[in-house]
Amino acid sequence: MKRILFAPVLLVLAAGCATPPPAAAPDITLLAPAEGAVVPLLSDGQKAFFDLPAQTRRERFRDPAWRHALEQLGHRPRPVRLRWSWTRNSDPPGNYRVALEKRGLGDLDEFKPAGEFVAAVPWLDLSNLEVGRTYRWTVSGAGRSSAGGTFSTEARAPRLLDVPGIPNARDLGGWTGRDGRRVRQGVLFRTAGLNDNAADLWYTREELEAADTNGVFAAAAAALDREEADIRARESAPDGIVPVRAAPAGGWTLFRVAEADFDGAAVAALREVPAAFLGAAAEPLPEDGAIGSPGQAAGPAVLLLPLDAEADGLALVTCGADWWWSLRVNGELLVNRLPAEIGNERWPVAAGNHPLLVPVRKGRNLLAAVVRTGTAGWRWCFDAAPAAATPADALAAARRLVETRRKALWRVRKGFAPGASRVTDATRGLLLGSFGIRTDVDLRTDGECRGMDGSPLGPEVRWAHVSSAQYGDLQLDWGRDAFRRVFEVFLDPDAAGIDFHCIAGQDRTGAVSFVVLALLGVSGEDLARDWEATALWNPYDHFNHAGRYDKLVRGFDRWPGETVNERVEAYVLSLGFSAADLETFRERLLEPPLPRCHEGCK
Repeated sequence: MKRILFAPVLLVLAAGCATPPPAAAPDITLLAPAEGAVVPLLSDGQKAFFDLPAQTRRERFRDPAWRHALEQLGHRPRPVRLRWSWTRNSDPPGNYRVALEKRGLGDLDEFKPAGEFVAAVPWLDLSNLEVGRTYRWTVSGAGRSSAGGTFSTEARAPRLLDVPGIPNARDLGGWTGRDGRRVRQGVLFRTAGLNDNAADLWYTREELEAADTNGVFAAAAAALDREEADIRARESAPDGIVPVRAAPAGGWTLFRVAEADFDGAAVAALREVPAAFLGAAAEPLPEDGAIGSPGQAAGPAVLLLPLDAEADGLALVTCGADWWWSLRVNGELLVNRLPAEIGNERWPVAAGNHPLLVPVRKGRNLLAAVVRTGTAGWRWCFDAAPAAATPADALAAARRLVETRRKALWRVRKGFAPGASRVTDATRGLLLGSFGIRTDVDLRTDGECRGMDGSPLGPEVRWAHVSSAQYGDLQLDWGRDAFRRVFEVFLDPDAAGIDFHCIAGQDRTGAVSFVVLALLGVSGEDLARDWEATALWNPYDHFNHAGRYDKLVRGFDRWPGETVNERVEAYVLSLGFSAADLETFRERLLEPPLPRCHEGCK
């Protein structure tokens, strides 16, 4: 009977003639983020770093303790945690399914799928969201779905990225560019290398000793033993060494010798400063010791200095170079730091790096230095009257060099091994799937990329290998040509998305990023922040403005323009690109202006 009486009631309700019963409580309730909330993608510490005044950031970059504390903040984004609860009395489902959608650039744009996830617990951390975007999320479980919720991310760059196995990764997009338009996200990415640099393989000492049938290695080791014994004998009575006074007769004379013309025996034979040497004209060495940039090195620099001593004996001097060098006195080799395994060893390069006791004779002597450039600079620093150095310092430095040469004696290259890939399945899925990487622009040298014939991401990704310049070297002929080749790839619409990188993603990568963002109208303050963001990964204070970033900015001072953006544009135009090329690039890389509300939508 109850069922009969109940049946008409159901029919009436179905006809809409009575008040419907209350809806059943949802099975899943969304907890966080709150509906319409704006969530951060940077941690509080990261934001505090970027909010510091520019001068304060610059000063603190030289503070090792502060830099290590900054590294602890991490170079990855702050994840957005989604939380929900299961409200039914029954057991929760074994897995929840989370659907994420992203709205386009305008408030009226539709939501489009941005990812699907499975969670075994009632929460999910999302990384790598875009800055200044609105997202909608829906959670379902056991065949029942919750109502969707929405949240937005802070419109705040940089967009840091969490890429498995690849550090120092971020999207160039998110910064505010020309005419207030934001740089488009998901087109250009910068990271550290996708694989390690190629590594040298070395013979073991046992292999070398077994092959030393003519006793070459044994004789060299014995000579080092004698040299070390002589140093230790002098160290036993350092007060007995009274340096003689020796003063330079003028300044250092520089010869930029072509590699094909260089002759070490000719350097050893020199006894006076010629007007030309090995095809190179004489020129004075600048007071700061700067010979030039690495890109200018067609061969080694030969430097000569007459030195007048008041008596026979040992003169105390100090020197340092960037990066490999040797020093002769009256033709005799005193110090040889030219081997690649040795070099200057001390950083930053300064005259006080290496105290030396130089054997001189009364009257005129000739010092001859040979300097091969490093990757960061090309300098020779020297002091003939060091106030801070002592003979004991020089002997200790000589003993350290013997120890270094002993290690180098047994380091003989057998070959090389290509760099191991840093790309995992998760890395590949993120870069190719989520980020849409189609082109890998590798800015490393041929040596770093030995053994490579394609991208570690696989054959479906185009590998564009361009050995690129950093900082001031962008202005040199080879640096200009390298950036031109990189920018040609960036202009290719079929190349997007692009990941560009060197090995650390900081110097060569940072220089390319600077030019691109400046072209897109990003402010000077934000250009600095983009470069400084690497400090969240690199804790070492030698990565600082004075030694690196300032050289990058000053390099564009030679170009016309009131702002750094105008000067960078003049530089790029000088490479053979047209104003139309730049306008096309900006239209592709800048988001459209936000639509203004018209009268009908008020």
